[in-house]
Amino acid sequence: MVRPTGRGASGNQPASHSDPVQSQRHTRHPRRVLRRADRRRILAFHPLGICLAARSAHHPDPLRARSGTDRYDAASLPTRTVRTTFHRAPLTNRKNSEMKTPSKLNPFSRNSSSPSDKFVMNRRRALGLAAGAAAATFAGSSLTACAKEGGGSGGYKVAMIVPTYDAVRWKAADGPFFIQEAQALGMNPMPIQSSNNDVDLQLKQVENALNQGIEGLVLAPVNVDAAKAMVQMANSAGVPVIAHNYVVPEAKLAGVSARDGIALGEMLGAAMVAMAPEGNYAIAKGEEGTDMAQLKAEGGMNILKPMIDSGTIAVVSDQWNRAWSGDLAQKQIEQALTISGNQLAGVLSYCDCMTYGIVQAIRAQGLAGKIIVSGEDCEPEMLKLILGGDAHVSAWTAFDQMGRNSAQLLFNALEGKSWDGDTYDNGSGETIPFFKTPLRNVTKDGALPDSISVAQFVDENPWWTTPAAVGL
Repeated sequence: MVRPTGRGASGNQPASHSDPVQSQRHTRHPRRVLRRADRRRILAFHPLGICLAARSAHHPDPLRARSGTDRYDAASLPTRTVRTTFHRAPLTNRKNSEMKTPSKLNPFSRNSSSPSDKFVMNRRRALGLAAGAAAATFAGSSLTACAKEGGGSGGYKVAMIVPTYDAVRWKAADGPFFIQEAQALGMNPMPIQSSNNDVDLQLKQVENALNQGIEGLVLAPVNVDAAKAMVQMANSAGVPVIAHNYVVPEAKLAGVSARDGIALGEMLGAAMVAMAPEGNYAIAKGEEGTDMAQLKAEGGMNILKPMIDSGTIAVVSDQWNRAWSGDLAQKQIEQALTISGNQLAGVLSYCDCMTYGIVQAIRAQGLAGKIIVSGEDCEPEMLKLILGGDAHVSAWTAFDQMGRNSAQLLFNALEGKSWDGDTYDNGSGETIPFFKTPLRNVTKDGALPDSISVAQFVDENPWWTTPAAVGL
């Protein structure tokens, strides 16, 4: 069974706040006892704030009852944004993970802006969500009523929110196949939303989806710890949440649709060791704020550790890369090549999007094809690199099946159906239905154990790519 970790984010606890209503009593006008700033704080922190803003067009605002003043939308209120990263210092020097603008010389760069602008968390919104979760005992019924408004006659109104479109999978596989299966089950899915690797944006998207009356949510979090408040908010509204690809720890989930992260890391690690059994290694890990990045890293180390302990393999660089950034991975490998005097045997990378930057670093030293390089997702560009000899293996997860599985889990939860399959323990103390997605390695010729060739992969997945697209 997959073991959830989900650690690596900030872990900050919301600060306590005194009741602004109690602190601003006024004897003469009992219904106009709040200053404007305090009214704004109430809508930001109060568990009913979101619902009040959504319903203001139909219901009098209780904070301004009989006041004769204009109503306002809580989302429009000016708030002070506090930038908070959810990234711990990597295992190497922290300077190695500082954010840089993507290199114009890197044709494989998948970032349109500096990742330093990402993972911005609006503290006031986060605290408001935490307060809403704590007060769910008296707010749940009102939030539920708000969420159910707009539920359609075309079946359950549902939404899926993904972390980014930087990786091909989210727009080409997970999202479209979720919508396809949801419609086949009679549900009414909203258009897929991407959070651009921004925690605060994802928070707003969840709020907006609830305000639009969704009855079920599939969430692929930008950061699993930050997503706890989002899941709590949905639960308070009576909306079940399916964790897709990344598992939110210690939260009440209606299901998990994901792969076995440890098994995937072990599968890639075994392939790397088979092709590069000794020498210097660099390990390029993904976003530390996601449980999947941590699980894959754990699995890979399960394979490498015996050889590291024996001295057969030496790890010269082991680093988390925020937002799975190819530019950060490129910088990491440039430094690893310098440290090792260009004597790298292999680079264990856990995402194709990072591998593109890694290949650029290797090419710049004239070492293309001489260093074993891995990836994950089997993007068409990565398959080209494997056929050309610049990269050597990419792990494949059936993203189409993962999208369908999320739709099925959500439908089961909404229908109250029982589950007799695999289960997942995320530390919440509840038994969570788990749809496990199959895994496979893809290499040039399929000669490694548990792998298939690029040609066979393309033939089996015509919806993902074509022979012409990968250079066959």
